[in-house]
Amino acid sequence: MALNANEEEKVRQLLTAFEGGKRINELDAATGSMSDMQVAVVDESGETRRMNLQEAVQTAGNPIAGRWWDETAATPTAAGYYGSLQALKELPAKLGLGRYLVTDDRKRRKLDAADSTRFDDGSPAKLDGTMGQCMWCWNAHYFTTWTEGNRRIQTVTFQPIKGKNSIYVPAGGISWIDAGVMDRTEQKLCSVISTDPRYRGGNGNALGDNYPLAADAPQKTMLGMPATALSTTAFGTNARKRGEGWEANWFVARAVVEYLFEIIMGTRNSQAAFNAELDANGLRQGGFGAGATNMPNWDTYNGYYPVIPTSVGLEMGDGVGLVDYSVTNADGVAVYQCKVPVFFGLVNAGFGNLWRWVRGLIMNAGDISEVYVAKSMYADFNPNSVDGMLKVAECPQREGYIIKKSYEGLCCMPTSVGGSAATYYCDYFWTNAATSKGLRVRAAGGSVNRGTGAGASSSYALHAASATAAVCSSPLCFFEEDPQIG
Repeated sequence: MALNANEEEKVRQLLTAFEGGKRINELDAATGSMSDMQVAVVDESGETRRMNLQEAVQTAGNPIAGRWWDETAATPTAAGYYGSLQALKELPAKLGLGRYLVTDDRKRRKLDAADSTRFDDGSPAKLDGTMGQCMWCWNAHYFTTWTEGNRRIQTVTFQPIKGKNSIYVPAGGISWIDAGVMDRTEQKLCSVISTDPRYRGGNGNALGDNYPLAADAPQKTMLGMPATALSTTAFGTNARKRGEGWEANWFVARAVVEYLFEIIMGTRNSQAAFNAELDANGLRQGGFGAGATNMPNWDTYNGYYPVIPTSVGLEMGDGVGLVDYSVTNADGVAVYQCKVPVFFGLVNAGFGNLWRWVRGLIMNAGDISEVYVAKSMYADFNPNSVDGMLKVAECPQREGYIIKKSYEGLCCMPTSVGGSAATYYCDYFWTNAATSKGLRVRAAGGSVNRGTGAGASSSYALHAASATAAVCSSPLCFFEEDPQIG
């Protein structure tokens, strides 16, 4: 087909442009500021678009591992990944997630990824406290969250993201048992696996004969069980006896558990069905099922004291999966069978089993439920006052399933309720702020009898810091630097 004159002219112009093109090494050197320069990139749409050169260089040098959620949708599942797919795949390894033994001077030593009774060099490791505390650790990083249109984005990077409010989280860790253990001799909070009476769980005493339990059942003797029936203040005081940098479930450590679950697993629903398979992008998907949340008749079984020993899940190492455990009566008959979650070595994955008192965070329940966080963990902390603390959020006055929660100051407290067990965060917020005023502490994650209300984002904010309960523990945590906020 012959070209008309106009078409022939366009072809001549194309040929002239092609012949006049230059190789990169033939171009003149660029001048001016890098912030004024642009490059061509192929974005997620597959289209070629322009990008600021300085931003491109910074992004390449600081890969973003993140997920995003559609805020107009009720689904708890992330709508997609944000930033670098490779960075998200490698995030657990780059963070060093897994089990370590940590000495009181906060020196950590990695355990074998598949065998927690050995160090990664193959030498034997003792989990009874003589070689250090059993901790689930992470490397220093930045957490950043922001909104773009209807997208809520959550990311982890190893440098701050320019133009965003990136929060620095120092290297640290939390008990891989996800509960506290008490050294009854030295009155120190621990994270050990031991049946020595020195570390007897519950309130420090064996239970009486009024429960249908075998005489040597750990649910009765409390040997090898987490400690409960202490106030959040007592847990914190006993943790600080280890020295600077130690605490009991400081709110920043708790936040790490929550946002890493959401980003790595790609869901806000802890109880979403477990899926061992990776998705089409090679990413983790799904939650951990019901976990340890459906224990029947806990009150008559053993008076709400711990039912899952600290050794459960030990065989998982740094793995991700579920461990079968049966709670039995005096005749050896199972009264409750559960699948205990393990998240890269963290037993219970932040939900179910026992409530976890949270330190460093106070909700002032008044006409408005204001949330305050401590600016420093290394400083003294008084849970009976909000003086000197930073206001970061306001919670609803009524209870309900959580629709939104705030990450301001890493408080991870709900700001809107009215969802369900299958929508938004899928976890419940308990409060009596509409009828009872005063300073309240948070208990996080739910317990073995809380059913669908339990999950990593669950919050129970009804009690003052002096409260004690057989259902509440508080895991030991540490930071290598002060996790300052504000």
